[in-house]
Amino acid sequence: PTLYLRMKLKLLLPILSVFILIGCTSNDSNETPTEFPEPSHTPDKELKGLELNNGERWIVNHETAVGMENIETMLAEFDGEDVVQIGSDVKKELGTIIKNCTMKGEDHNQYHILLHAMLKECKMLKKGKSKNTKKLDRYVKVYYVYFEE
Repeated sequence: PTLYLRMKLKLLLPILSVFILIGCTSNDSNETPTEFPEPSHTPDKELKGLELNNGERWIVNHETAVGMENIETMLAEFDGEDVVQIGSDVKKELGTIIKNCTMKGEDHNQYHILLHAMLKECKMLKKGKSKNTKKLDRYVKVYYVYFEE
């Protein structure tokens, strides 16, 4: 294919993946999802290796669940203005999660895939290299698909 066509495909594939992820994770209530997206529907290379536990969600400790709820609230209340500050605030909450982590085994390993992706995005926000919280918003949605308390 021509260079132009390859560039268009590189742009379209991540966008289509996002729509697939959003469609797979949309939920009208707080019910536990009955269908989970396959890892291939996760568009971020940072989440490579993230998978379900034989079709079930991984278990996180209480402090991780509370921390992720706090991050979800921060992002929901974010006015879109100071991305450096929201990156700093979310990173601080992730630090609290890390400090209070008591998880072990594969639950721990799987959560760390998501954690590292979130930390990387916080770093990008704090440096002003990311201009919005779309990735963090998506990572929170991914969290609720793959993890539970």
